Amino acid sequence: MAAKAKKKVKKKKNNLLMIAVSFAIFLVLSVIGGYFALLYAGDRMIEQNVQKLQDLKAEPTVIYDKNEKEIISLIRQKNREYKPINEMPKTLIDAFLAVEDKRFYEHKGVDMVRIGGAIVNDIKKGSLAEGGSTITQQLARNVFLTLDQTFWRKTKEMSIAIGLERKYSKDQILEMYLNRVYLGEGEFGVEDAAQYYFGKSVSSDKFSVAEAAMLAAIPKAPSTYSPFNNPEKAKLRRDTVIRLMYEQGIITNEQKDAAQAEALPTKPHEVAGGSLKKGYRAFFDTMLKESEAEFGVTEEELYRGGWDIYTTFDPKVQDAMVEEYANAKNFPKDGAKRGVESSMIVIDAKTGGIAGMIGGRNYAPKGFNYATDMKRQPGSSFKPIAVFAPAVNKDINKWNANSQLSNKRQSFNGYEPRNYNNRYTETVSMSRAMIDSANIPPVWLLNEIGVSESLAYLKKVGIELTPNDRNLAIALGGLNQGISPKQMAQAYTPFVNAGVVSEAHSISKVENKDEGVVREYQPKQSEALKPEAAWEIHTMLEKAVQEGTGKAARISGRHVAGKTGTTQSIAGDSKANKDAWFVGYTPEYVGAVWMGFDPEDKQHLMHQGSSMTAQMFSKVMGTALKGVPSSDFVRPEGAVQHKQEEVEPEIQLAADMTLDTSTNKLMVVLSWIGGPDGDTYDLYRISESGERKLISAGMKETSYVDVLDSPKQYQYQVVPRNAQGEEGTPSKTVPIDSKKLENMINQDPGHNDEGSNQGQNPDGTGNGNGEIPPDQGTGETGEHTNNGGSSQPPNPGTGEVPPDIMNPVPGQTNGSSNEIQLPPPPQEDGQNQSSDASNG
Repeated sequence: MAAKAKKKVKKKKNNLLMIAVSFAIFLVLSVIGGYFALLYAGDRMIEQNVQKLQDLKAEPTVIYDKNEKEIISLIRQKNREYKPINEMPKTLIDAFLAVEDKRFYEHKGVDMVRIGGAIVNDIKKGSLAEGGSTITQQLARNVFLTLDQTFWRKTKEMSIAIGLERKYSKDQILEMYLNRVYLGEGEFGVEDAAQYYFGKSVSSDKFSVAEAAMLAAIPKAPSTYSPFNNPEKAKLRRDTVIRLMYEQGIITNEQKDAAQAEALPTKPHEVAGGSLKKGYRAFFDTMLKESEAEFGVTEEELYRGGWDIYTTFDPKVQDAMVEEYANAKNFPKDGAKRGVESSMIVIDAKTGGIAGMIGGRNYAPKGFNYATDMKRQPGSSFKPIAVFAPAVNKDINKWNANSQLSNKRQSFNGYEPRNYNNRYTETVSMSRAMIDSANIPPVWLLNEIGVSESLAYLKKVGIELTPNDRNLAIALGGLNQGISPKQMAQAYTPFVNAGVVSEAHSISKVENKDEGVVREYQPKQSEALKPEAAWEIHTMLEKAVQEGTGKAARISGRHVAGKTGTTQSIAGDSKANKDAWFVGYTPEYVGAVWMGFDPEDKQHLMHQGSSMTAQMFSKVMGTALKGVPSSDFVRPEGAVQHKQEEVEPEIQLAADMTLDTSTNKLMVVLSWIGGPDGDTYDLYRISESGERKLISAGMKETSYVDVLDSPKQYQYQVVPRNAQGEEGTPSKTVPIDSKKLENMINQDPGHNDEGSNQGQNPDGTGNGNGEIPPDQGTGETGEHTNNGGSSQPPNPGTGEVPPDIMNPVPGQTNGSSNEIQLPPPPQEDGQNQSSDASNG
């Protein structure tokens, strides 16, 4: 019985052994078969595409505008200089081998040691990271395959690499690789790249170790390590290659130190062939980024050729921008060492397609783009999207153009914004608050609807604020971090597009016929506003351009709507602005313009404001739309046209005494707002005896400086006149306010009050200035001066719109990173905060 059992066990073991041996044989045969299949597949792909090795120049990638007309062909139109390996310096070859494949002459196309390390990294990262490829594999990928990172693509790459090693010598493979490798900026191969970056051939006896290392440093990430894009990163990478060359015994320590001390190239050298038209680079760079991020087509793939990229670019818009940005008269005065920076972006009002952009007055290729990357305070241009739109959308019957908003001085949980001239009324209509850019009404309204309502709406239009922005200062554009022109333009699209927000984008379709790839842009649109709410906001924004702070944006014969915005200087006095904005639109396009010093300091202060940005919008769009039939804004179906109650705005006059320190003469700075649009003004001085004297007649300006011979207690009055010469309702008679002069005299001699009492009210509290609506004929800028506590009177013909966001007020907390003092967050329990009666 026992013997039988032993025999049974032995038979079972023999069976298991046979299975194991059979499996091992099967595994070996599978590996061998797989290996030969791999070799066969690689050889077949090489045979079928051998022409690609012989002709390394691919068909060019062509970039088209919105009308499918060619903007540029990315492969330079010249014969690429194929450099034989025996004409390449050993230093250059060694530099590439040191960093890319130091075991190149040892492996057979695939380096299992490197692949093992790459697999470990892939497991750690949870993705197929690009790594472990030999020079032969890179050649295989670059010539025969797309850059899709998949398992089968990697398998094909290994198969072709093994086939290449069987068909060609190491030197032949290395030669082909060095003539094919992508080295950034549209340059392929070491010879073309050396000519572009250094202005010399690799065969030159002046070609240095540092230059060889720089070329070898680029392939890992061509955009990142280009010396023209990121000099610091490029130098760090180059110096790493130099260190590897030293560690591998290629160069001496003295050569290493000398090479690392050598400066990087700073600008490209001229090369034959086509190039982008002047001013187009910011759009082009944006398109490159979007191609990879949204369509998975990298810059390297585009430069390798074979692609057709259809964009949203409008050459007429871009050319108009380039023309106006070349005119220095369109910008505020330069500072001591540099000029005012500026950017502009224009997008299609219906689709969000970017028609053109200026990334900065001196935009550098792949540099900082002020149109897309910048974050600055938007001032009053933020009011429509942060307050008025979410309020009207919430309840249009309660909140609309005719709704009366509080306009009295008050405190919101310790936050006390101010109107530009310390003149207040009990209420003002929402439409008039938008037109005159008053500050109290939007803050009050935001407090009524709740900050959460605003933040939720802003998120819909693509603006996500920080937790520190949960406060009422966002009503005036007082943001913790700021915002870009691209974000602002996108956020205004619902007003002209029946409430639908359209994502800003630059590409409509990418196509590669050889590979059978067609990828179309999928529109990202969603309803942010109800159509009737969008139309309600639009009608107010159109009036803001017709008769309010945006007058300078008007275009003859065309309908325009929009909003200005300014913020006060941090470094200068109350006459200087840090940021100036205009965001507006025609029926065809939405545009955003920004101007400001970056950074600003006492030698670089901007004394003009949003009239300049509004004028830039008008000039650019007026030129861009020449030949395009004028069209009107279309009211969305179902949107009710609320008849806005036109109440003649009361003229509010301010008379502030100041001193001209250069002549020691007393002056009265007179400024006013209100009055029917198109009126002229007569200004009267009234003596203590009641005698009324006309001191200026037929004025289109809304500011005047009255020079006094003696310190008499005059009073003043403004009387409007219509086009027929008939008098309108005069302003109230106001006395001279001498508090600002007293504050100036009481300051210590030589005391610099910048950053302390700038722009404060005469009683020393607050300073939340708004914007003064420009009248016709007010000098070059069309805006007016609010002099604050300055000792110098304004020029009557060149005044400026005061800012929305002011310098810090003593006692307020929660300052932002941009030095704008923010108020505490309001209550969110559904109960509105009551106003301080003593401040009403």
